[in-house]
Amino acid sequence: MQAALGVATRPDMVELHKRVLKIGVKLQDLTRDLMLKQGTYIRPPYISIPDKVDFVKKQHFLAGFLGHKRPLTSVEITHLFLNVQTNAIGKTLITGYAQIAQRIEVKQYLMRGMEVAQKHVDIFSDFFRKEDLPIPMSWDSALTDSTIPAFSDKLIMFNVAGMIATGVGNYGMAMAASPRRDVGMKYASLITEIALYAEDGANIMIKHGWMEEPPQADDRGKIIKGK
Repeated sequence: MQAALGVATRPDMVELHKRVLKIGVKLQDLTRDLMLKQGTYIRPPYISIPDKVDFVKKQHFLAGFLGHKRPLTSVEITHLFLNVQTNAIGKTLITGYAQIAQRIEVKQYLMRGMEVAQKHVDIFSDFFRKEDLPIPMSWDSALTDSTIPAFSDKLIMFNVAGMIATGVGNYGMAMAASPRRDVGMKYASLITEIALYAEDGANIMIKHGWMEEPPQADDRGKIIKGK
């Protein structure tokens, strides 16, 4: 939505994106307030407040594979926390979807997604473990045993595709904000895994005619040849 707001020029489109963004922020505030009242809000790890400004003096700040590693920065911790949380929520949601999916191939795809999400949670949590930082809780307890198909397989696959796209974007931002090499490289490797998973999901959607083709640039070669 922020990207759309940045490139939109038509006044009505700008106003639309502003309105939707405002609604999204309000919904986020209501959700956070409700979770705080219920005691279900998961707080990010705390770190000591710096008492002075420091500047990087050595290249070792970027190291991460050999020898002593510097502690994670507050920005790196923030992104790791958010990615643990989004994968944990994603795994729980996908598990619920797998319980109500009708087609075997969709169920198998979702079960694979559960494994990928749990793997990523474990990888990011391991960074916290090594830094003696608290690991965010999972959301598995929010699941019920319902198998009633509340959503179609088409809607489920569309929703999962959107979650994957958001996840890739989150990893990209986290990689750019993580100067410690082992952290940045880990994001890079996981993006590749997610991309392959997304491609398999796209193939399922194409097979069943569920993927709507977005507008494309004109094929100049095809126009010139008159085909």
